[in-house]
Amino acid sequence: MTRMNTNRTDHGEESHSSPVGRPPDPGMPGRHSGHTVLCPFAFIRVHSRFGASPKSVIIRIKGLMMKNKNETNTDLHREISVEEEDIGTALTEAPLNPAEINILVKSPTISVLTDRLSQDPPEIDLYADFRRDDDLWNDEQQSRLIESILIKLPLPTFYFDGTDDEKWLAVNGLQRLNTLRNFIIEKKLSLKGLEFLKHLEGKKYDDLPSALKRVIAQTQVIAYIINPGTPAEVKYNIFKRINTRGLVLEHQEIRHALNQGIPSQFVADLAGLKAFKQATENKISSSGMLDREFVTRFVAFYINAPADYVPDLDSFLNKGMSQIASLSTEERDEIKENFRKSMAAASEIFGRWAFRKADSYPHRRKPISKALFEVWSVCLAKLSDKDRNTLIKQKETVLKKFVRICDINSPFWNAITSSTGEKASVDERFKRIENLVSEVLND
Repeated sequence: MTRMNTNRTDHGEESHSSPVGRPPDPGMPGRHSGHTVLCPFAFIRVHSRFGASPKSVIIRIKGLMMKNKNETNTDLHREISVEEEDIGTALTEAPLNPAEINILVKSPTISVLTDRLSQDPPEIDLYADFRRDDDLWNDEQQSRLIESILIKLPLPTFYFDGTDDEKWLAVNGLQRLNTLRNFIIEKKLSLKGLEFLKHLEGKKYDDLPSALKRVIAQTQVIAYIINPGTPAEVKYNIFKRINTRGLVLEHQEIRHALNQGIPSQFVADLAGLKAFKQATENKISSSGMLDREFVTRFVAFYINAPADYVPDLDSFLNKGMSQIASLSTEERDEIKENFRKSMAAASEIFGRWAFRKADSYPHRRKPISKALFEVWSVCLAKLSDKDRNTLIKQKETVLKKFVRICDINSPFWNAITSSTGEKASVDERFKRIENLVSEVLND
């Protein structure tokens, strides 16, 4: 392997940056960046000469690049809390029946949309749970939308999940709907920054003449309505494909929107547990529902045996979250209690190293790994109280064995670093941790 070794400068426990604040370029040997530089092509040539398969070499390169990336922090004052994950490119293995996609095209007027928005409760969900102020349009951007309507420019298409006719879910168009609500219903938007209708600068909805109000009310839009009966996984994929502009929702936020009621509340309850926050040192942000994504990962692999995992990971998590609705109160309570015990055990055993790669233990702590959280949380939750207590008493042995399997040349390292959503990776990491636990319990 071609390497150029240079001095590293560590700035704090989890902040590592080159002197000029630039991450290394793994494909450019000879460029000084303050880090080890990898040349993938030379790496392939050398390892191929010794019999390594091209696929294994590529996985190794991706693992090293992810390792380097997650050890690099270009902001010396910001801690990298959660490791960026490479879930791979595995496509869903679940068959999709096009006949199950039931979407209706409608041309409602803006007055129809605002009528739904003005109901109590509103009949269009604008996802108040997901509101992120830095993503919302400012007054000038909102004013330009109103101006476009007034000068009769066509608006982009809207998509709604109409499974519940009393409460449409907006798949896209959140910014436009929010603007209509602010201007027409709440009447708090004053027009500004207009390009053509400058005589309307500073006007609110009530200041407009009746003729212009009618123009707005009678403007027709194109709306695609996802009808009842469309499978949840199909709706999720529609959300994911369409929701790419404006106020873009994270995957967990989409799951939350499609699993209102018991599932979304249960996941929120687990994410709010003191034991979860302590085990992760409050490092997992609630922004974009990242904390709930971690919890959903636990729930999905707790309810469904890891051996039964079928890619892709997104679809598996969607299935797991939707299954919560069919559980009894007693079953949910049991899962919640076992999750709490799992988090408490992880804190006792690993301390500040819980759910973190231990290849640099005890010198440099890594960010929290989603894959490690998934496998350790489930494995600890499945144990009896007696076995969990045994692991806590033998925590030094557990940690020593864990450090050993975290070697960067091991299959386990690849399973928690590269293509973590592939079935082989899921099988490998659960097998290794289950074997580790069994070894300690049987010693």
